[in-house]
Amino acid sequence: MAGHEDGFYVKPALLTGPPDNVCAREEIFGPVAYVLPFRDEDEAVELVNRSNYGLANSVWSRDLDRANRVAEVLVAGNSWINAHNLFPHGVPYAGCNLSGCGGGVLGPDTFLDYLRPQSVVRPV
Repeated sequence: MAGHEDGFYVKPALLTGPPDNVCAREEIFGPVAYVLPFRDEDEAVELVNRSNYGLANSVWSRDLDRANRVAEVLVAGNSWINAHNLFPHGVPYAGCNLSGCGGGVLGPDTFLDYLRPQSVVRPV
């Protein structure tokens, strides 16, 4: 298409609103962040863990003990601390709940994504 020789792009968006907003409930695969305010650590964990999805998250804090504690209780296949989308070689990458399961990036678990286990059983 004329005028789009350099590609098609979506501008990043920062959204906010109530926890029941569709943008907070669904996975949006785009440059979108949905901001939910919370009063304390327990409420933040509850807001995250009530999701039907669990691909990845990141916890940002100067307090690394707190960040570790929070990251360990969030239901997600991947949690980053003070970073996002880091994929070191050999570290599994997977999701939870409706975000899927299994798999890996740059590790041997990636091969298993291409296999489907199957059992065929009959009496002898």
